[in-house]
Amino acid sequence: MKILNVVVTTFVLLFTSLAGLFPQESTDNMQLLDLKLQLLDSKLELLDSKIKIWETKPQELDIRLSEIDDRLQQLDFNPEELNRQFLLIDSLLQEYERITDENYLSIPEYQERQARSDSIQIPPRKYYIALNPVRVVEGTLEVFVERVINKRNTIEISGMATYASEQGLSGTYLKNQELSYYNDAISSYDSYRGDNISGFGLTFSWKNYLMPAINPRYAALKGLYAAPYTMFRKVWIAGIDQVYSEEEDLWKTVEITQKLNILAGGVILGWQFPIAHVISVDVFLGGVIRLCHYDGESGATKYKRIDNIDYSGVLPRAGIKIGILK
Repeated sequence: MKILNVVVTTFVLLFTSLAGLFPQESTDNMQLLDLKLQLLDSKLELLDSKIKIWETKPQELDIRLSEIDDRLQQLDFNPEELNRQFLLIDSLLQEYERITDENYLSIPEYQERQARSDSIQIPPRKYYIALNPVRVVEGTLEVFVERVINKRNTIEISGMATYASEQGLSGTYLKNQELSYYNDAISSYDSYRGDNISGFGLTFSWKNYLMPAINPRYAALKGLYAAPYTMFRKVWIAGIDQVYSEEEDLWKTVEITQKLNILAGGVILGWQFPIAHVISVDVFLGGVIRLCHYDGESGATKYKRIDNIDYSGVLPRAGIKIGILK
């Protein structure tokens, strides 16, 4: 920076001498140049001071870092002591809760409210009464009653009443049935249209709830279960058919009524969801073997569609039950 000052001073003297040689022509220019040189000199001094400040900053930073390092080394951290302090705080909080509860217990209103809440107990449920809404589409009302035997086992019985007609909710189900009967006139089976299906049925199953063996919070009527299943139904299928009479040479309308016996058995898995200790939903899935037999015919039915009411064979069983706990 001293060299820069010398150079600036030399230029100033040089231009001053030149100004002396030509005072009349360059007086104004020299004054302007002098001002600019003074400004440049002040800027150089400012730059010199900033450079000095920048040179001192790293040294100050090193000093501060060394001070921080010394303080960190002086810190005394003891994990065992910290853990002991936490345990002490926890014990004090527990003591505070105990004292607060004792004070509340001495208040008559609190004692009465506590006694009233203790007296309200939900008794264990022994019965489950439910409906199968899927059966309604088939024109069948099915009511289930499930009885608890012990913590893991229950017995379930259901009754079915069937009345399906083309005019009711089950009209679509009835129209999709492919029915046939044995026609003596032609000595073969003939198709006909079913107008009405009526009858009754019973089911029986023994449910074994699997969750109590894993989690003691579970009991019968709650959680996963496995159950063997049996069913018997007897229905009357009524319909009409057009039969040609050779003697009278005309078509006659013939009323047909067939008695169908249905026997099924299998295994199902399900899960029961209690809601607010009052309502329960049971979702189940399994497989069964079904045998159908018409009165007056030998053996089970054959070559029927799986969605037919007179289908014989293996088929899945799935559904949902909604009911109340008692």
